[in-house]
Amino acid sequence: MRFMTIITPSSEAVCADYPDSVYLRALLEVKNLGNQTIFKLLQRFKTPAALWKAPASSLNEWVKPAVLAALQARKARGLDGGWLKTYADLGIQVISRLDADYPPLLNEIHNPPLLLYVKGALGCLEGQTLAFVGTRKASEYGRQCTEKLVAELKPAEACIVSGLAAGIDTCAHWAAIQAGLPTVAVFGCGLDVIYPSSNRKLAQAILAEGGAWVSEYPVGTMPTQYTFPQRNRIVAGLSHGIVVVEGDVKSGALITARLAVDEGRTVYATPGNLFSPGSQGPHYLIKNGAFPVTEGVDILNDLGWRHQADGNVSGKSAFLTAKTPQVADSKALAHLSEEERVLAAAISFESMSIEDLQGATGFASAKINELLTLLELEGLIVLLPGAKVCRK
Repeated sequence: MRFMTIITPSSEAVCADYPDSVYLRALLEVKNLGNQTIFKLLQRFKTPAALWKAPASSLNEWVKPAVLAALQARKARGLDGGWLKTYADLGIQVISRLDADYPPLLNEIHNPPLLLYVKGALGCLEGQTLAFVGTRKASEYGRQCTEKLVAELKPAEACIVSGLAAGIDTCAHWAAIQAGLPTVAVFGCGLDVIYPSSNRKLAQAILAEGGAWVSEYPVGTMPTQYTFPQRNRIVAGLSHGIVVVEGDVKSGALITARLAVDEGRTVYATPGNLFSPGSQGPHYLIKNGAFPVTEGVDILNDLGWRHQADGNVSGKSAFLTAKTPQVADSKALAHLSEEERVLAAAISFESMSIEDLQGATGFASAKINELLTLLELEGLIVLLPGAKVCRK
């Protein structure tokens, strides 16, 4: 972590000994003095220290009277850089937009955060980054799509960015870990608050496997309805493109997609069932110019990412020579009994009920339940709530 030895000052006379992050955090605490305004002021005053020490008379033309009053009140409380050591003890790096290692992609968006708090591998924030977003109520189809696409990005050693939310975000992070890819979780709160709390194990796994946590919020900040939309612009800003797997047309995933478009990022969307509510968002995006994707090589070729395994961008050696799903399925079913094969062949990747399977196979419900148990043990199907099933 890069900061000078912490000295507790006895007066403002020594406040110039502080690193930029101390001044920037104090400035960000001023009501209605946001990232963009502060950055514009820095273009005039050159350094955070100079801006902090500037007399009120030199700021009159730049900020409104109410903001100036709030700034003067904050300045009256003085500075204390002791929090930097606290953050260092927590393993949290503090990166300012003025630092050379600030993520270059994020710096391109129209409202980059002036401060980033990072725990884990800082290098994850650069390179071949791709975001995955989607509904918190992911279907089995959505989870399978996410797992498939993330796994197929392995040849490019892509870094998967998402928001640690339930549903597609969670699936994307876990899929990255399982594929041996780094993954970045962007928090809508301080890095000391794991939200949702059910993702505590996932959050720790992200760090353990070489990933990172990122937030623009100081430790102690709780999530709110405001912080999550703000978080979404960072998810989009850190990434070369964004994959929308599932979500309705008013979901947070589509808000993130619109932010990505505004910042010149490529938006990818997965086609789905025409009648599924979760497919409405991706279909809307596709109709409005998003790139439809059915496999990872679609993304790799579109972005022109070299596959580290073979050094080309065609993807042919990595993907097109692989066994097709039909061949793989026939081999997977070869050792099953005739009844198991008939039932497995009748089960689609969409949710199906016992009644659906009775109609497709003619088997009694008791026989179907018996065979489903065997197929689940083989790892070929997924049993869903409501006595339903789909292929895996």
